[in-house]
Amino acid sequence: MSTYSEWRNYLTNNIDHLLISILLRSFMRIKVIIPLLTSKYNSAVQEELYPYIAPDVSITIINLESGSPSIESRYDEMYSTPEIVSKIVESEEEGYDGVFVSCVSDPAISVAREMVDIPIVGGFEPAALSAGMISKHWGIITISQSCARLVRDLATLAGIHQQLACIRSIDQPINELHKTPGQLEDVLLTQVKKMIKEEQVTAIVLGCTGMMGMAKYLSKEMKAVGMPIQIIDPTAVALGYLQMMIRAGLTHSRLEYPKLDLREREISCIKRPSS
Repeated sequence: MSTYSEWRNYLTNNIDHLLISILLRSFMRIKVIIPLLTSKYNSAVQEELYPYIAPDVSITIINLESGSPSIESRYDEMYSTPEIVSKIVESEEEGYDGVFVSCVSDPAISVAREMVDIPIVGGFEPAALSAGMISKHWGIITISQSCARLVRDLATLAGIHQQLACIRSIDQPINELHKTPGQLEDVLLTQVKKMIKEEQVTAIVLGCTGMMGMAKYLSKEMKAVGMPIQIIDPTAVALGYLQMMIRAGLTHSRLEYPKLDLREREISCIKRPSS
């Protein structure tokens, strides 16, 4: 089910089963944080998320009110971290079961894990770990060289850099990814073919959650030319992983991320948990 209409038809045809499921369990609530200072992509993201959420899951999409306009460098990540952490703290206080920070640089994830108990995922780690499960020689396509450096740091931190064969950049800022119809498809398809030919990768992670709809398109195009490579959509994998964690009762380890009590600290830029 790749479109909203297909998802709606599924709900209509399976309403009895879904109603029983709803009666037997409570709704899972997930907050999706898009770390941008604009909401203009929210409706497109909402459409993109539908195929990847279970019938008993409700999602809320929010944006940042302060910070960098987008996260495309280490500076952007640092500047936006306090606002992202505050939004995650608010989400736990509001009763959400988990948070997805929709960005492949995984901004503020490790910081927020010291402050909340609910599971938090970004776009990189679930996608990269999945790539390592299905391929021992995979690559990533990012939007810029600065983003490539962020991804390389994350791969090293996660201990999976030896499997990461290459990181390629298409040199397009986030706000221009979908500016010209068909351009993103052409650029990504060219890079995928180069990565297979030059680096012999057997799976590719899309290195930006803004590359909406591209995984299915690229998979279809490559299969048609006899190269059925796995293209990993970070949004699809992250949402699936987060739902699995919540159902299994999993969250980050307190031995790895000791709980930080902001009430004992003077950090004015981050929202304090309620008493």
